[in-house]
Amino acid sequence: MTLSYFLASPAIWLVALAEYLLFNRGYSRRTIVRTAAVYAAASIFAMLPMALAGHAPAARPLAFAIATSFLYQLSYPLLHRISPVRTSTEEQYPADAAVGMCLFGFLSGLLLIGGPFAWPVGPVEVFMLAAIVVQITYFVMYGHCIDAYGFRLMTQTNTNEVIEFIRYYPLWASIMVALALAGIFAASVWVNLPAHRMHGTEEALGGGLAALLCLSFMAAPARRSLLASSGFVSLCIAKAENTRRLRLYPSAGPEREQGIKARLLGKKYEGPSTIVLVVGESANRDYMSAFVHGLDRDTTPWMNAMRLVDSRHWMMFPRAYSCGMHTFVSLEQGLTEKNQFNDADFVTASSIVDMAHAAGRRVHWYSNQGHLGASLSQVSVVAEQADEAMWTTQAPGLPPYDIDLLAFLDRVDSEKDNLVVLHLKGNHFSFNNRYPAEAETWTPEGPDDTRTTYMNSIHYVDDFLRRVWETGCERLNMKAMVYCSDHAIIPDRHRGPVFAGFGDVRIPLAVWTSDDFIAAHPERYRALQDNTRKYWTNDFLYDLMCGLMDVESPRFKPENSLAHSTYSHTRDTLTILDGTVSLADDDEVPDTMRGSL
Repeated sequence: MTLSYFLASPAIWLVALAEYLLFNRGYSRRTIVRTAAVYAAASIFAMLPMALAGHAPAARPLAFAIATSFLYQLSYPLLHRISPVRTSTEEQYPADAAVGMCLFGFLSGLLLIGGPFAWPVGPVEVFMLAAIVVQITYFVMYGHCIDAYGFRLMTQTNTNEVIEFIRYYPLWASIMVALALAGIFAASVWVNLPAHRMHGTEEALGGGLAALLCLSFMAAPARRSLLASSGFVSLCIAKAENTRRLRLYPSAGPEREQGIKARLLGKKYEGPSTIVLVVGESANRDYMSAFVHGLDRDTTPWMNAMRLVDSRHWMMFPRAYSCGMHTFVSLEQGLTEKNQFNDADFVTASSIVDMAHAAGRRVHWYSNQGHLGASLSQVSVVAEQADEAMWTTQAPGLPPYDIDLLAFLDRVDSEKDNLVVLHLKGNHFSFNNRYPAEAETWTPEGPDDTRTTYMNSIHYVDDFLRRVWETGCERLNMKAMVYCSDHAIIPDRHRGPVFAGFGDVRIPLAVWTSDDFIAAHPERYRALQDNTRKYWTNDFLYDLMCGLMDVESPRFKPENSLAHSTYSHTRDTLTILDGTVSLADDDEVPDTMRGSL
């Protein structure tokens, strides 16, 4: 053993402690003392392999390990520190510095063993540096450090969305990121070539023992370890835990069904009936002429006509909002009894599929969102509980148009009671990919004219809704139809994970009811008419659908449903983003501009 290597430990400790004090907020004196003690131990572990082996690894791989470990421990706390402050209580990341020191000890220990034991050094360093590139890229794009919300958004997507996302940015930007990742891999291979020869037994044993001790100090116990508490790794763990919970969803079906105990209200229809729910994507009612008077283009001519000539059956709700800015948040709540005002667990919360089954309806779920390369999601696990769940056929880079969903309606048995859910690609970016060339209503002024392409996509969805309504009335014994978007978007601004204004959450909500529905459920109909000017968030979409099915259940609160006279929510009580933003703060556009629908 060569104790002189431990002389570097105090310097390492001071650098780590200075990093903690600079990049974290809200720490107490007690926290500083505790952190300093952990850092002192980690700094000793960082030098332990060289002390036990009696010498340092080769200079080139050693220098690369030092740089990699230091940059890794620095990246997340630094980016978090320079991000805009969102809350009064700031998170702290004291574990990152300790993990960086231990990772250096672990890597240097493997280098001292040499031979095949040194091969893991490259992959570990590639992961660390790739994590740094991802974090920096995310920060450059959105001006904020990646968090659990952003990480889920980034990983919970499908192949076509990734392709369209990459195409949005200049080719040179994609090439730079690809070259950076390729360069990381190549550099790791080159610098570690000297470590591929086996060292002597004594130094190998010392390096191996020290590497094992560093790994144990950093990673044990697993769920409460320093590694699990560090910034980027904690995001990976949170994502893995979310996936684990979603895998439990199918097996929790009996628990969900047990508590429903649904009882049908109102009169029975004389024959079979179908209710249709169309879930849009990224539709902003500020760009829909059916919701905004004086818009420069008639983007929703069919809905506008229905609003004017058939107001008895068509009801527009011009004060609807999404509870979240992204699909997995808004529909996790919108499709289930889970909402911003309760603590229901998504896995055991009743869904619209569960309630429809309890009401004696066969559920058909047809989606153009695509399973292609998609990770498990809240929407997919709910959809797969339907009696029939089908997705359009998608090829990489070639997502189909929503019109392809119409063919699925031929599969619905009009002699049965049904709930049909159509999940659109709608107005998702890139907007020019949402409609065929022959459906282009207005010619964009150039490739950057996203406002025009967005309005074209709105116009295309309007025509799609017309076709769904006509098919439902003619062939499916449709009694009610709902159109609602999962969230909105501002077309001339790239959407990010951080709330930047209510333009991302102002959504359309439209409800059509037939004469049969009005006769069988007059109370529900009168409530819908009376509530058209009420404020509403789509975490109560589940409750609206329960009202249209006219059920009574312990898993449904009528005061959350626009189809009940007891609907109790107002602009002052409603919120978005899990209660962190009040609708009362939306004063960006005067309400008078939205017309007097």
